[in-house]
Amino acid sequence: MKRTLLLTLLSLSALLLSACGLSQADVEATVTYAVGDAVNAVHAQYTEIALLTPSPTNTEPPTSTPDATATPEVTATISFGGGAGTGGGSGCDVMGFVADVTVSDGEEITANTPFTKTWRVRNDGSCEWSTAYTLIYSSGEQMGGASGQPLAAAVPVGGTTEVSIALTAPATAGDYTGWWVIANASGQGFGYLSVVIKVP
Repeated sequence: MKRTLLLTLLSLSALLLSACGLSQADVEATVTYAVGDAVNAVHAQYTEIALLTPSPTNTEPPTSTPDATATPEVTATISFGGGAGTGGGSGCDVMGFVADVTVSDGEEITANTPFTKTWRVRNDGSCEWSTAYTLIYSSGEQMGGASGQPLAAAVPVGGTTEVSIALTAPATAGDYTGWWVIANASGQGFGYLSVVIKVP
């Protein structure tokens, strides 16, 4: 539409200029100059629009919830969303994984069999974990476990403890992974723990 209007205006300008007694060369030069101005105006408008339109930025996807189907190899301190200054293995609430005490990753458990999963963890943060801290279900297969249960005892800075959850193997054969997280008294999670079993 704009292009048609522009061409119409240029044609009318050429007609008017020729009616004024200008030579064909003068008319063509004037039309060429007008077309150049119009093109420059359009380019300027596109540039202005481009400058006002924010360009997309590549951002990392959030990683607060692990893939429920993955079998993670937990060998380092894991933390997220803890107290002020948390991050990079330092801060108020930081959990260090020590060992699977019961039910190793990939262990076979008969369908519908109750079992207890126990992890040994260390308080690598700068705040004591009180009994208001809770082990809560996060994602994946819940295996009949409670949605949350408080820690049995306070854990001092640098201290280790064992946290457990009562579960039941699913009724159908397959590989199952459930994720649990330790959360502080405010409900902020800061350490993921996995249950990985195989029902034959």
